[in-house]
Amino acid sequence: MAARGVKLLFDENISQRHVSFLAQESRLAEMQHLTSRGWRGTPDVVWIRLAAQQGFVIITGDRNERTRGYTVQDMKGLGAQVVLLGGFWDHMSRWERAKWLVSNIEKVLAVVQRTSGAFVYLMDRYARVKHL
Repeated sequence: MAARGVKLLFDENISQRHVSFLAQESRLAEMQHLTSRGWRGTPDVVWIRLAAQQGFVIITGDRNERTRGYTVQDMKGLGAQVVLLGGFWDHMSRWERAKWLVSNIEKVLAVVQRTSGAFVYLMDRYARVKHL
């Protein structure tokens, strides 16, 4: 079943090929990769604002506020909806990441669908979330 009106945007920490596969094969929601929007190499402080304005839920492995340029509070202030993938993401091979995404995309969507307004969640390996 498709998640109506949900638009997921995956950043450069997540393989464009994995996102394309998920989008084409699951058809659970609109899913795009940052690069498909023409934002490859765009500073985080620019594309995060654009994504929030365009109603995307951002899925990212970038948890470092210094490199991202925005704090959790900043992102909430922008009205952004963000799912940060926990530290486990950094220690997975491409194959393990692909398996994790396929196994957990429905859980990600369930979390996103039950929340309205700005949010930032930290998701762990088991797809459990912590509200930040």
